[in-house]
Amino acid sequence: MRSDTIKLGDARAPHRSLLRATGVGEDDFRKPFIAICNSYTDIIPGHVHLNKVGEYVKECVRAAGGVPFVFNTIGVDDGIAMGHSGMKFSLPSRELIADSVETMIQAHCFDGMICIPNCDKIVPGMLMAAVRCNIPTIFVSGGPMEAGRTPDGKKVDLIDVFIGAAAKQDGKLSDEELLALEQAGCPTCGSCSGMFTANSMNCLCEALGMALPGNGTIVATSAERKRLYRRAAERIVQMVLEYEEKGDGHGLLPREIVTAESVDNAMVLDMAMGGSTNTVLHMLAVAREAEI
Repeated sequence: MRSDTIKLGDARAPHRSLLRATGVGEDDFRKPFIAICNSYTDIIPGHVHLNKVGEYVKECVRAAGGVPFVFNTIGVDDGIAMGHSGMKFSLPSRELIADSVETMIQAHCFDGMICIPNCDKIVPGMLMAAVRCNIPTIFVSGGPMEAGRTPDGKKVDLIDVFIGAAAKQDGKLSDEELLALEQAGCPTCGSCSGMFTANSMNCLCEALGMALPGNGTIVATSAERKRLYRRAAERIVQMVLEYEEKGDGHGLLPREIVTAESVDNAMVLDMAMGGSTNTVLHMLAVAREAEI
């Protein structure tokens, strides 16, 4: 296993001693080390619940026979960053995320990785890193937000709040009506309702072959989403073991999954579902990392 680099042999006694301090047991040194690449932060609604998601995925990886280790990336909420100088930091954050994930994976010789992104630049940043590192990897997002309802029962989402803000400036909406939209537009955790970059990229992860079915569509608050977390955790351990058993350097690795054909499939899906045009920018970056 790749992780044998840091856990086998007399010369690695210091490494094992450090790992023991984190709770690694004697039997764990014979199991695959699985990185859980999380992106929890409590300023982004799509990520505010990912601390709990990460802990659950960690439990599931352990139950499946892997040794889980959680780390986090940064995250920028484009909806909060837009309209001021903060938006200048949005796209650069994608590169920071890709670099930081690559750093963690290569420095600690993980055997496999499960990525838990959700919002706009986090998904492509992790995809870029996955293709760079080329170890068994699976994506499972935090899921989309539910739609909201105004007091009069109208179904709304963040798009309606944007439209409402413009309507208020034009004098077509009262203060009370805008406030009602604001309070109802984002009712739960999850990536913003609507075919923005986050939901589009989470769907494209399925078309690419990097995520299980439902990754982009099962809402964050659904019990089915929790079952998806468990299936993803079980699958990444299986993928690592299958790769090791095969032993020829080939298998379900990101560079063998992310091909010209799968990128084409992803873009066809994006057009068919009316997804974000930002996916062009991100898929070009992912394709470049894959040397397509």
